[in-house]
Amino acid sequence: MVDIGALVSRGAGYITYAATWPSMGSTMTGLVGVPSGHGPFPVVVVNHGYVPAGQYYVGQDSTKYAEALAAGGYLTVSPNYPGYAGSGPPEPDVPPIVAEAISDMDLISALPSVPQADPSRIAVLGHSNGGGVGLILAAADDRVRAAVLYAPVSSDMADNARKWWLRTPGGAGPLGSPDADPTPYQLMSPRGHLPHDGPPTLIMQGTVDEDIPAEWTSATVSALQTAGTRTEFVSFPGARHNFHGADLARANALAAGWLGASLA
Repeated sequence: MVDIGALVSRGAGYITYAATWPSMGSTMTGLVGVPSGHGPFPVVVVNHGYVPAGQYYVGQDSTKYAEALAAGGYLTVSPNYPGYAGSGPPEPDVPPIVAEAISDMDLISALPSVPQADPSRIAVLGHSNGGGVGLILAAADDRVRAAVLYAPVSSDMADNARKWWLRTPGGAGPLGSPDADPTPYQLMSPRGHLPHDGPPTLIMQGTVDEDIPAEWTSATVSALQTAGTRTEFVSFPGARHNFHGADLARANALAAGWLGASLA
């Protein structure tokens, strides 16, 4: 079950609480944004981008999305990834991004214990690495009914391994290089396992994103469309990898509109 704990903050139309839930034999931590009213409310799992665990603070790269959605009537859950901010350690036999997706799936399994949550209306939202987690969930968990991805990492995990994981201690888990053994990467890449007519997916990215190559995003959009998934891509002229100011406000408004139509 999800254990909702201490009040963290109050916003216009919602309250944010600390929360925990079980996953992989440990306890995971995060934040829950509960809108005013009785619900039940549609649920959005909000996954943050990559931050080294030692530099991460609770709500980093998730609050700026979650608060806007909670104010609009969505119950939001923002996980601290395995090994982050009091969450239990990640599963050692898989890369971190897969352990993060497993933790999310266990969270979704626990949502019926939250009285204000509607477990029949679940979406995933994520930025960067969190977008990659969202892609895995969209491919692997049919309880997910919609996805919003802000500048997601590649849907081909070999791309991510070459660019980042192999340069980070433990970043690829036990897999090693995709050039030496591509099969495990093919098996865990959402691009090769997208369901037919999968959850409607909105992808947004800036035109001067310094981290995610435009061709990665184009390949993901193409794969989703080929699978018959209703997909929309929105480009933000002049925006970098992290949205700020008017770009962030516009992206969050588009996310709310997409989720409203998809979870109705």
